[in-house]
Amino acid sequence: MNERRERIRARLETLGADALLVTKPVNVRYLSGYSGSNGQLIVGREDVFMTDGRYEEQSSHEVPDMRREIYPVSSRTIGEAAGVYGTLVSVLGGMNIRRLGVEAGHMTLEMAGGISDAMPSVGLVETFDEVEDLRAIKDEREIASMRRAHNVADDALAAVLHQLKEGMTEVELAALLEFEMREGGSEGVSFNTIAGFGEQAAEPHHNPGGRTLRRGDMIKVDFGATVDGYHSDMTRTFAFGEPSAEMVEIYEVVKAANRAGLDRVRAGAGTGDVDDAARAVVREHGYDYGHGTGHGVGLEIHESPPVRTGAQTVMQEGMVLTVEPGIYLPGIGGVRIEDTVVVRADGCDILTGSTKELVII
Repeated sequence: MNERRERIRARLETLGADALLVTKPVNVRYLSGYSGSNGQLIVGREDVFMTDGRYEEQSSHEVPDMRREIYPVSSRTIGEAAGVYGTLVSVLGGMNIRRLGVEAGHMTLEMAGGISDAMPSVGLVETFDEVEDLRAIKDEREIASMRRAHNVADDALAAVLHQLKEGMTEVELAALLEFEMREGGSEGVSFNTIAGFGEQAAEPHHNPGGRTLRRGDMIKVDFGATVDGYHSDMTRTFAFGEPSAEMVEIYEVVKAANRAGLDRVRAGAGTGDVDDAARAVVREHGYDYGHGTGHGVGLEIHESPPVRTGAQTVMQEGMVLTVEPGIYLPGIGGVRIEDTVVVRADGCDILTGSTKELVII
């Protein structure tokens, strides 16, 4: 963790700041190892971690390598000596901070105003994506956690396929997937599980409801597990009973588009090229889709780099991203196939293990 903070510290002069106040929870975790829901981190000449009394014991184990400041749980009043702002005043004053970098995309107006009111002599410097840019490239330990998360998700899907039955609801399928992931070691779900039967699968982000499973339905599921805070992300589409010829054809088009996108993933190529390659296959057959072909994955389910039309991000080894083209026919159904991959020098390492052949239950 300290090596990551050193990289932020090296950026401070360029940012025009004496220190950076990190408040976004996933960024705090990335730089400190702290997994609680409330914590702030100051990276400067000295690194200081702050949290409230609920997390004193937890932070003593997770953040053993830096100074910790604990404030009372209920202390949210601006300027209160023992509260979060009072603690900031004490810490920043002791460090002789005059210009404080803040995460402009995350810090609340309440906190910004609280700091300004409590320390009018400290200027706030807006920063954008400083930690996120570091997070975009994963080390092998992070990739190992993500691989385990994908293994959990793969095993969950395999278990659930044996439990499908006519008349079950989308909600029941989503709940089964989430139960199996928990049983398999997931810390939680990466996002609200998507499960759509038949015509409901035409909604890219369908919220599971009471639609019951019928013979001939295509089933689309998009879900993820979490290990060490790192997410998996996978979409698979399969058939319950014999699918129509139209849906089989669409499935094969999407599978080919997925393959075309994966073939463009390698260090030095642009993420927009991945989108272009996958989308070209779909358009060649007279279809298109209204979402990007993918996104980065890590401590957040959607993070850098973007994989969409016009994206200019150059892929670097260690980036982790998804490739997820789809075709959606309103009133009929939809197909999406999504893999999560690690960018390598000569291609990609696919973390998703579930088959992409059309499974008919």
